[in-house]
Amino acid sequence: MKRRILPIFVLSALLLSTNSHAQKNTAFAVTASVKGNFNWNVIREIDLSTGEVIRTLYDPTVNKAVNFKAAPGTDLKVNGTVPTSATGFGVAAAAFDALHNRLYFTGMRADALSYFDLNSSELNVVVNNNPAFNTGNKNDEGNVITRMAIASDGYGYAITNDGKGFIRFTTDQKPTITNLGQLIDGEKNDKMSIHAQCSSWGGDMVGDSYGNLYLVTYRNHLFKINPATRVADYLGAIKGIPAQFTSNGAVVDNDGELIVTSATTTDNYYRINISTLDATPVQKKDAQLFNISDLANSNLLYQRKGIDNVVFNEIRGNAAVSVFPNPALNKTFNMQFDKVPSGKYNLILTDASGRAVVSRALIISVKGQVEKISLPRSAGGGLYLVKLTGNNKEVYNDRVVVQ
Repeated sequence: MKRRILPIFVLSALLLSTNSHAQKNTAFAVTASVKGNFNWNVIREIDLSTGEVIRTLYDPTVNKAVNFKAAPGTDLKVNGTVPTSATGFGVAAAAFDALHNRLYFTGMRADALSYFDLNSSELNVVVNNNPAFNTGNKNDEGNVITRMAIASDGYGYAITNDGKGFIRFTTDQKPTITNLGQLIDGEKNDKMSIHAQCSSWGGDMVGDSYGNLYLVTYRNHLFKINPATRVADYLGAIKGIPAQFTSNGAVVDNDGELIVTSATTTDNYYRINISTLDATPVQKKDAQLFNISDLANSNLLYQRKGIDNVVFNEIRGNAAVSVFPNPALNKTFNMQFDKVPSGKYNLILTDASGRAVVSRALIISVKGQVEKISLPRSAGGGLYLVKLTGNNKEVYNDRVVVQ
């Protein structure tokens, strides 16, 4: 069987194939035990097309036995004590890591980052209480983390209500957590500040295929965030949503469209046109849906567009070159040049910040030629861009995941 490189969102779907609900139009949702309640401690999986509950992943009234484990270099304490319930502090921020099949989350009043290990049939929760994740006294609502997502660069990002805590975390075997500092208002934001409590707190965020984050606030405003610069540009207000609807959960469906849910209403969920910011209700199955404090899945905005753009001179990247294994093992992978004409080429491998970590001159002499590519020891795990050029023209451009 031919081996090909896969975009990260397609790869994520394949990695989920061990789950019986893989590749369906779903997301993990933080709910209460019953509709209309505000005790955010139950994790369900829902159908984004209808709002129907597919399964309950965790309910503290039912799932009493949770196996807690400390992340490397930390101890097993949340707010100074060993947890007995995975969601005992309430949850308003979650992110799904498809590469490792983990659901990351943090309690509204907690000082630790945790995740459910979904590879196990048991309820295993790993706790990381690295001090860098502690954003201060949670009695101050501004310090509460309410937005979290895994971006296309492979990093997880979390943001406090007031936007003064912008945290990045890795999902590899040696996790690191870095507080990047506070977000910066874009030059054209005017009075719509990312820090304003009345308009910009709460909500949820998603990533796009180009490395950006999109934050939907609880008052239905949309910001675009560049993780490298920390600049948050205001894009506008969502239109067509009922006045009582607050956007508390956000996720991207399998069609690449933004879906928002509310913690305050059970009437419906809404699909958002990211270009016009117009909202349309989903075709719900039940009269009442679960009100939701957060959503999480692995989809990215513009993910389809990302595939369509990988084209040059009628050579589609995935047909011209095969990369395997993907994810790369031991920082090494192979490139097979299936439909690349003979000649001289330049190969560049860049990390999420755009820094070149590998640069090589290649001579392709035969069809199907294979070259072994090794990253330097200093290179970390995550998402890398592979670019092949010839005669100063790009003939291949895609992604490889390094574990």
